[in-house]
Amino acid sequence: MKTQRMIAVSLLLAAGTPLRAADPRDNAALAAKAEAVFGKQPGQSFDAQAVKPSGLAPRTETVTVTLAPGKGAEVQAELDAGQGMVFQWSASADVAVDLHGERPGSKDEYTSYDIDAGQRQGAGTFIAPFAGTHGWFWKNRSQQPVTVTVTITGFQKRLVRHGGQPS
Repeated sequence: MKTQRMIAVSLLLAAGTPLRAADPRDNAALAAKAEAVFGKQPGQSFDAQAVKPSGLAPRTETVTVTLAPGKGAEVQAELDAGQGMVFQWSASADVAVDLHGERPGSKDEYTSYDIDAGQRQGAGTFIAPFAGTHGWFWKNRSQQPVTVTVTITGFQKRLVRHGGQPS
């Protein structure tokens, strides 16, 4: 039955049928659509807010930067509110890291999500709580150059990079 549902959902997506509307009261509309497509299913509940459609296709991007001793670099993904990304980064030595976001037009204001004084890698998922740029600032606190590579898969519009030297 789950395979049939997945096929039906894929067909609805291909046909351009929206699976989610912007209003949380659309659970009733989703329930009506489900009953029309699959019939009434015992135990089924609805959460129309769980899906955030994107006008963009997901894409994977990898960026590598080299941090000189005492220097930092920032790599951020431009995301709409509610859009997400899966990320993985690694460094050749420990770096200080601040995962944070900035709203469009902000000058010196940002929101930090995770901070660590010395890390060599990180991985996870991220959902943007607001539209803007979201990503990492890494600082090399050692006396040797450090290379950081980050791979992002998601619905980012573009990557924004500040500082460091491309590798």
